[in-house]
Amino acid sequence: GLLLLACVVWNRFAICILRDGLNRLLPNTYCSFASFTFSFSVLFCKKDSRIFHFVLYLGLLGGISSMLCPNYLGQADSIFYPMTISSLMHHTVMVFLALLMLTTGYFRPALKRWYCLPVGLFFTFLYGLFLIHVLGYNDAMAINFPLVEGTFLTWYLVGPLFIGVHGLVLYVYERMLTPYPTDSELSV
Repeated sequence: GLLLLACVVWNRFAICILRDGLNRLLPNTYCSFASFTFSFSVLFCKKDSRIFHFVLYLGLLGGISSMLCPNYLGQADSIFYPMTISSLMHHTVMVFLALLMLTTGYFRPALKRWYCLPVGLFFTFLYGLFLIHVLGYNDAMAINFPLVEGTFLTWYLVGPLFIGVHGLVLYVYERMLTPYPTDSELSV
């Protein structure tokens, strides 16, 4: 949790100092929001807390998609440019932490907690609206512009799709890992 927090704080300061100014310190993307929320959740919440049933999935989606399509790599000639390397680091640590929690059993996916993702995304959307309308951000949480520049991938398409696929994956996961009762268990 502390390593992820350090990486995302480094990234936010690099973005603010090199591009946006300190008035844009609050996270305004899904990945930076997920990294902050995930790191604080790991530090302060109990094992298998409800917030993990939202932020872990958001972190996995954001982290893996940004590693597969790293739109932050063209920021400078060197990968060690502070905005680039810090972004790469916080995405990588976020995915590693999520996988570590899954493999150690600190977090266990559950269909009964499916609702946490849409509720969490709703509050993330409200936070984005707050950044835009109250603090004057041009965009936040990809509300006004596509998630990937030049594509049709908007919040309004990806959000419901993510929620549906998430529910389907949880259903299949529970059906595959829940053992069927044996004949002797049925006769009791």
